[in-house]
Parts: sequence; structure tokens; C-alpha cells
Amino acid sequence: MRYWKGSIALSATQDYPLLRQVLRSTFVTHRQLYELLKLDYHTHSRNAFNNRVLRLVRNKYLVRDEIPYRTQGYVYSISDKGASELIGLGEYYTSPTCRPKDGQIPKAVFHAIELNEIHLALKRSEQLVRWMPDTEIRSRNELTDCGYRKDYDAVVTVRIDGGERKFALEYERTPKARQQYAKICDDIATERAVDRFLYLAPNCDPAVFSNWLLRHFEAASILRPSQRPPPRAV
Repeated sequence: MRYWKGSIALSATQDYPLLRQVLRSTFVTHRQLYELLKLDYHTHSRNAFNNRVLRLVRNKYLVRDEIPYRTQGYVYSISDKGASELIGLGEYYTSPTCRPKDGQIPKAVFHAIELNEIHLALKRSEQLVRWMPDTEIRSRNELTDCGYRKDYDAVVTVRIDGGERKFALEYERTPKARQQYAKICDDIATERAVDRFLYLAPNCDPAVFSNWLLRHFEAASILRPSQRPPPRAV
């Protein structure tokens, strides 16, 4: 079978899962991408994976940036071409990625990479049932009337005590302004799609700060929405 010049045949079992993982991660390191795909049984050979990624970069389905992040080397994001390919297959995608420009690295790069580590830890625990990425959450929030009150970093379902638990996950890499937490608390208090919320931080200071503010605004409860007290005016 002949293909147009500059085009390649994409594998439904290996290329598309790889492209989907990059799109859903927003930014992902070479090591993280390999481990995520390996845990989902989409790749087994490191050499075959390396060649596949290089092929997708050369054919402009992936964007590769060399970012000085803990000596991990390359960081990948989806290209417009790659996103267009996945949209045609039903993937959720509402906006292009803000990529590094002129030597400046968006904070979103580091946030996404560290969020990937949380995702990997849950997958390795063998308790992860489903990880809904922020790309799907934003699409639901922007395009439907059955979304969430907030664009969470992920909505996670885990297996625990013989059952399943679902919670909204937020990774607070850096603390927000106080007024932003007031808005977050209002959103949590009126949330109906999920009734548990997990805030994670890289160290104690932002964790203590965000926890204090959430408690201050009386919206850090993990009670069901019908049981939550209304936010108090501050």
C-alpha cells in the first residue's frame, strides 16, 4: 500500500496510545512516557519505544523540547498535527498547549511533569481504576452542561477496601492568592459531580498555607455536598 509523501502509517495499538498519553499529560518527559505506556502494556522494548518516539517527532506528530529538568532530557508535547489526528478519533481537546518560547519555560511544564509522577505512583500501586486528565475535564466543563465546578488537575478513581472511591485531585506546586482560595471554596461547596477532594503539595509550606485557607473558608470538608455548610462570608 502506498502513502502520500511525508505521511506515515500510524499503529492503532502503539502509535495512537503514545500520542494520547502525550496529549493527556500536556508535557511529559521521555522516561515518564515510557513508564506510563509500559504500565498500560503498550510498549515492552525500550529501543522500539525510542525509535517510535523519534519517528513521531520527525513526522511532526510530537513536539520535542530539551528542558533542563533533573537531567531527564527531552520533554514532549502534542503538536497541532498530532492533536488533529486524535480529535478525529474522538479524543477530548479544547485548546493548544502553551509551549516554551525564547528560552522561557512556562510553569505549566513543571506542574505537568510533577503531576505525571503522582499519576505514575498511583499506577504502580495497582489501586488506580481511572485517571481522568484535565484535558477531558476542561472539555466537559466548556462544552457540556454536566461538567465540574472547577478545572481540576485530574479526577481519580481508586480501588480501596473492596470498593471504589472517586476524588478530585489538585496539585498545588505553588500557593495561590488568598482570594483565589475563596473562589475554590465556593466551587467545592457547590460541587455535585464529586464529593471528595485531595490537595497535594511538594513541601509543607504550601500544603499548610492552602490547608489553613481552605479551612478558614469552611470548604475543606470531605462531606457530601448536601451535608456541607454554606461558605461563610469573609
